[in-house]
Amino acid sequence: MLAHGKERLTRLLRWSERYTKTDMLYLAQGGFWLTVGQVAAVVMSFTLAVGFGHLATQDAYGNYKYVLTAAALIGAFSLTGLGTAIIQAVARGKEGVLQQAWKLNLRWSWGITVISLAAAAYYGFAEQNLFLATSLCIVAVLLPLLNGFTLYDPYLIGKKDFRRNTLYGIFDSFFPTLLLLGALFLSDRAIVYVAAYFIGMTALAGICYWLTIRHARNNEQEPQLLHYSSHLSVMGFIATIADKIDSLMIFNLLGPAQLGVYAYAIAIPEQIKGMLKNLVPLSMPKFAERTLGEIKQTIWKRIFVLAGVLGAGITAYIVVAPYLFSVFFPVYLDSIPYSQVYAISLLFIACTAPLMAALQAHQKTKALYIATNGSAVLLLLLLPPLTIMYGIWGAIISQFIYRGVRMSLAVWQFSRLHN
Repeated sequence: MLAHGKERLTRLLRWSERYTKTDMLYLAQGGFWLTVGQVAAVVMSFTLAVGFGHLATQDAYGNYKYVLTAAALIGAFSLTGLGTAIIQAVARGKEGVLQQAWKLNLRWSWGITVISLAAAAYYGFAEQNLFLATSLCIVAVLLPLLNGFTLYDPYLIGKKDFRRNTLYGIFDSFFPTLLLLGALFLSDRAIVYVAAYFIGMTALAGICYWLTIRHARNNEQEPQLLHYSSHLSVMGFIATIADKIDSLMIFNLLGPAQLGVYAYAIAIPEQIKGMLKNLVPLSMPKFAERTLGEIKQTIWKRIFVLAGVLGAGITAYIVVAPYLFSVFFPVYLDSIPYSQVYAISLLFIACTAPLMAALQAHQKTKALYIATNGSAVLLLLLLPPLTIMYGIWGAIISQFIYRGVRMSLAVWQFSRLHN
């Protein structure tokens, strides 16, 4: 009976391909597991948000989020493009690339260590801020290892092993979430939260990395891995800064409590954005197998459908947001209007994500530079003055402009490429 139902579903998906112009069986299989993983991530993030909302002060939560933001910014001084390069190499059967990438990551993580320790010395001696000094020392030691271990994720995506990728991802997140919840119950100090996060994430990612390399079928490496990942890292450097600079600005200009309000305002929309980001790993292996001409025949219709579905989801969120916050995050009711408006900016990503996936799959480096860095530079110029003048609303306005310009540049660069 089960086999018969599966056969009927397969025939239905194949039939629908004449209208969607998409490999619906692949989308259903890969998309199912990626969706399962994203749902699990949302549940764990939501659980943590409830825990922080009820057990941590706004200042403690703001300080904790600031360290995570600082770590993400410092992490930009490394080979951040390795993940995309791994997906492409593994899709071509070069499974030795994971260990190759691990060594490259460790070799090029000296920037993380030097900058973290220098910042720790500044905060410790000049600012007498023991919390930030200690936190940055933790980042200096563990962030290079964490970045290396999490490379198992793009490796499994390149193999189209979405099932294992999802199961490992859930395992990689579940136990650190428990550790953080335990820290929230036992302590009200932000340094305990920071230590629990980095120790838990690094340990579990290390286990997932070890399990992944045991299944490699060959040791073939990618000679161009450093060259291509370097290009991706450079082009993504400004974008990484732009992606996190809002939290940095709010912390330094408005204080940790206001950062807590902003963090809760964007928390649920950012989870929705995480689901949209699944489009990139899901699409890249398929886009790499097709010509740009073939992609152009179907991509606009897909974007239109995606924008419609997302628009309905955003509308629903705007309606239910006040009820969600009043029940689960009563301390952060001030975040509601910010969150409702911020969610609308996700519509730009519905168009941008598939186009960027196609450009990455075909290594259109110049187009990626323009689309990625052009909008990011604009955000870096607009965010500080708008945040000073309008506070959190200024940061949200900056995000709208940034995402709108990024979408426009992606459309322009993709449209002008020859088949």
